[in-house]
Amino acid sequence: MNVDSIAPRVGAVACLLLAGAVFVPALIVSAPGNAVAAYYAAGPFGVSLVGVLALLSVVVFLAGAQERSDPQTLAGVAVVSGVAMTLFSLVWATSIDPTVLFSFPAEFAWIESHRWVVVAGSGLAALAAGGYAASTLP
Repeated sequence: MNVDSIAPRVGAVACLLLAGAVFVPALIVSAPGNAVAAYYAAGPFGVSLVGVLALLSVVVFLAGAQERSDPQTLAGVAVVSGVAMTLFSLVWATSIDPTVLFSFPAEFAWIESHRWVVVAGSGLAALAAGGYAASTLP
């Protein structure tokens, strides 16, 4: 099993899933007022930053998988991005106002757990980046 080629592909899939998880409430939740906007804007950074970094990381991981640039440089970028996504998502998840979190209709009760899915996904992306970095070390 060639870890050098598998690690960046796993990272790309993890980041793609993370981006999907981040943006799914914006696509399917229909709540009254500005509940979804307040949910995404919670905290000092909001969660959209995590989604954008995840999409950028997909490109970084795929460039590494196709050997388009120096693998060690791309692995470093992926690690920094993974750690940043994890920290941003943790800050966001812990700073959501409970009145915003529990203001969604009962059919969207899953949104209460969504923030932890995003945190877990960003942690998985960071672990994949760490695995990719470890596989590129001489």
